[in-house]
Amino acid sequence: MLVFFGLGQTRITTTALSGVACAYCGTPESLTATVFSRYFHLFWLPFIPLGKFSLTQCGHCKQVLEQKEMPAAYQAPVAATQNQARLPVTNYLMLILLGIAVLFIIGVGLFSDKDPEAASAVEPATGTSVAEEAPAEMPTAGAVFLMPMGTGRYSLMQVVKTTPDSAYFRITNPLTGGPGTAKITSALRDSVAPANQATAWSRQQWQTVRQYNKEFIRLR
Repeated sequence: MLVFFGLGQTRITTTALSGVACAYCGTPESLTATVFSRYFHLFWLPFIPLGKFSLTQCGHCKQVLEQKEMPAAYQAPVAATQNQARLPVTNYLMLILLGIAVLFIIGVGLFSDKDPEAASAVEPATGTSVAEEAPAEMPTAGAVFLMPMGTGRYSLMQVVKTTPDSAYFRITNPLTGGPGTAKITSALRDSVAPANQATAWSRQQWQTVRQYNKEFIRLR
């Protein structure tokens, strides 16, 4: 029968007890104190440390004593040695592994890619979704759009014709001031350079611009 939990121990340090003679054989400078740690293990991995204990051994007569058996002359130096001995980090191995696992799960949650469905989430500033703003169909002929040029300037785009795969349009020269009805009419009549009379975008280009350029808006 396999046992997946129980008690274990680890040797921390072994130190010579200077100035103390063996109580059994009387040999001076022959004693060492060994400090051990106790721990509760789970699946053979240290989980919870349960404190420390010490043993003494004479290098001459090989007598080994537990703390409750040690004479008074042993008690003080052994206690000092035990107090100075630090529990090894491995006594917390299971706790460390659990902590790493929790941090990993948190990190995955924070830095993983957003769910694909987030593309249709509502934008807080506008109250409209990205999916709603992406045009499902090509624009109709005659539609007019405002194309921002930066620093208060813009151009007007008028769709001339559409096909299943492309949209053809003409673009005015850069304009300033508000795009009122009269200005739209005059700009489309007088401010379209010959080179801008027959420009075309593919369906993919058109939908990409409409989806990601929030300032590219339809005027009529």
